[in-house]
Amino acid sequence: MSVFSAAFNGMAELTDKIGAYRIVRPLGKGGMGAVYEVVHEKLGVHYALKTFTLDHGYVDLLKERFLAEGRVLARLRHPNLVRVFDLDVEETTHTPYFVMDLVLYKDGDAYTLADLEPGGADEEHLARWFTQLCSALDYIHEAGIVHRDIKPGNILLNSNGGVVLGDFGVSRFYGGELRRELAIDHTVVSQGATTGNLVMGTSGYIAPEVKRGEDATPAADAYSLGVVFFRLLTGVWYENRPNVWTLLDPFEPAWREILRRLLAEDPRERPIPLAPMAQMLDGASHKTQSGRRISIRIIGIILAAAALLLAAVFTVLHFRSDTDTIRTDDLYSIPSCIPE
Repeated sequence: MSVFSAAFNGMAELTDKIGAYRIVRPLGKGGMGAVYEVVHEKLGVHYALKTFTLDHGYVDLLKERFLAEGRVLARLRHPNLVRVFDLDVEETTHTPYFVMDLVLYKDGDAYTLADLEPGGADEEHLARWFTQLCSALDYIHEAGIVHRDIKPGNILLNSNGGVVLGDFGVSRFYGGELRRELAIDHTVVSQGATTGNLVMGTSGYIAPEVKRGEDATPAADAYSLGVVFFRLLTGVWYENRPNVWTLLDPFEPAWREILRRLLAEDPRERPIPLAPMAQMLDGASHKTQSGRRISIRIIGIILAAAALLLAAVFTVLHFRSDTDTIRTDDLYSIPSCIPE
């Protein structure tokens, strides 16, 4: 048993190492490998280390893609994307690995959006995450990359309450220059419904055209993003059926327009780039905040007017009360003023 499988099964000792890194704890496991928290023994800095442990199926092809993922991420610089710092092959087991940002939540544990209860997050957080992911996806699309596996389990929560997109293991690199520089071949693992081409992705989040075997484009990422946020908002999976949009009635109206466009059946109708979608949500938020400010001002004016009115009423009542007292005193003092 390798140090990797031992570590993931909770049997690793603190001395288990890979390269210059000591394994601290397992963080997660996927179909092709596992992720660990590690510490660089000389620097004392903590990172996340991802290994490739697939031992069946398209091993050679996917191993090359794994190494390509590390090379690609090492070139990307965006606050909402995982960064890679090191890439190598372990000498003893010949296991490829790369070292990247350790993304932990405020409590020191690793979480993804998949750890959230669907429909349980508030809209303020969702709007923030949506904006960050739109920015990250526009960045990689401009670089010639389609992620192809946008899903809650690949979106990590960081210590600032924001999100970071990871796992580019099944990405499509459509930029010619990028493909040549990184020597990336087109790799596929499952058969399309109509074309016979093979496709990659996660069931439930794959765009309709990709299911049919067509090439994944940035519009396919847009569709997957729409599925993610439809589910985070409503708590249910998106299905193209009558009255589906009524599920969004309780939420900010901008969500309906945004998700309608992201989840369009025709990829040509989906918005690319995605920044305008985030701006729609941001604009709606500003309108809401502006409306709240106006409401607060109106309430303040009403309260001030009410206070003035109460003050006026109090003054009148007090004056009348004083007058009544004077008159009463006068009435009671009159007899004492009459000579006996």
